[in-house]
Amino acid sequence: MAYLSLFTVLRPGPGPSSVHTAGPWLAARRFVHELAASGQLPSVARLAVELYGGTACVGRESGADGAIVAGLESVDRARCDAATFSRTLTAASARRTVRLDGRHAVVFDPADDIGFRVDRALANDGSAMRFAAFGADGAPVADRLYLTLGDDVVVAPGETPAGRSAPRVPHDYEASADAVSRACRAAGGRKIAFVALANEGSIASPGEVRARLLATRDAMLASIDRGLLRAGTLPGGRTRSAAAQSPDDDRATAAQRCRAWALAAAEENAAGSGVVAAPSNGAAGIVASLLRHALASSTLASDDDAIEFLATAGVTGALLRRAGLRQVGCQGEVGVAAAMAAAGCAAVMGATPAQALHAAELALEPHRGLSCDPAGGRVESPCIERNGLAAARACAAAAAAVRVPEPHVALDAVTRSMLEAARSLAGRYKQASLGGVALSVPDC
Repeated sequence: MAYLSLFTVLRPGPGPSSVHTAGPWLAARRFVHELAASGQLPSVARLAVELYGGTACVGRESGADGAIVAGLESVDRARCDAATFSRTLTAASARRTVRLDGRHAVVFDPADDIGFRVDRALANDGSAMRFAAFGADGAPVADRLYLTLGDDVVVAPGETPAGRSAPRVPHDYEASADAVSRACRAAGGRKIAFVALANEGSIASPGEVRARLLATRDAMLASIDRGLLRAGTLPGGRTRSAAAQSPDDDRATAAQRCRAWALAAAEENAAGSGVVAAPSNGAAGIVASLLRHALASSTLASDDDAIEFLATAGVTGALLRRAGLRQVGCQGEVGVAAAMAAAGCAAVMGATPAQALHAAELALEPHRGLSCDPAGGRVESPCIERNGLAAARACAAAAAAVRVPEPHVALDAVTRSMLEAARSLAGRYKQASLGGVALSVPDC
């Protein structure tokens, strides 16, 4: 897979699901853009949508219908949360119309025109959406099928993420930890963050890259702060626990604090509030919590520390995604998030590139074989607890790695082992699944 930007694995937006909330919004927006680009938009008088696979089964719980309406109307996702999606959906339902691209009204009643087709399955063993547009005479205008792969990737059948144009960067490297280390040495023995920022600076201006990273920091810290202040129950019935578990004295360990902060952000994600998917919504609490820990551990923490943390974490996440840890179960979500968080935290602690990658290895390895099996189709149980445990492990991994002067980095071997484990998992365990705990937890 070609070079991936940091911002492919650091994506602010509303929860709760990268596949079942972000995916429908992106697919709807893409459909409208394609209608506009082809000149077909003015001819559309009515619209219909069908959802398949996992999104059909758990889309209602993830707010897929509201996300679809928001995407069709080109509502800015970065400013959305569950309440925004709900208001947009309610307004469209009352009007029985939707404004494509925010300007062209067509007949569309979400209750009748969004079909959750749990009775059909597609060959891709995942989530998909079909959008059909009709003219005033009822004749078809356009019909598109999109597959949602997570990580803000939506493709049409036959397309691949790797088929997109790859940016040219000054420090390109293969998808391996060894290649990242060589790139750092070739850059004059610089740290991972230096290589990352140089590469991103060839895609956007350095000032824009810096601003986006600092906005990402602010969004992460804000999700924790909100989560620590809120009580009550989440949409799936789980009682919020982050505020009660947050240590309020100096005797708490770093791992305990990281766990509580991860729970806070993960609960905000489950509630549909604004978080940062890193690398996915379901793992949004882990990198955020270690970022807060890294910044809180130093009285001299600065914007540069936050940028170094996020740049290192982003390289780690993009590296693991390029190596194949995508749609491989929760080991590729919570596991990758733990690796990102540990590498970023170690970097702020002064780690060399080898030590940062060793921290990623130590944090990733315990998650080998972890499947995706959220109860009731919601990103709540066991997802939220997994965020807390992974954050504690990542904290310990960062601290351990910086104590090893010249570590032997086996991150690539761990990645290959995870890919082997993923091949033995049934597809239903690889993303917001229909197996495991999802089918085994009683309603009583």
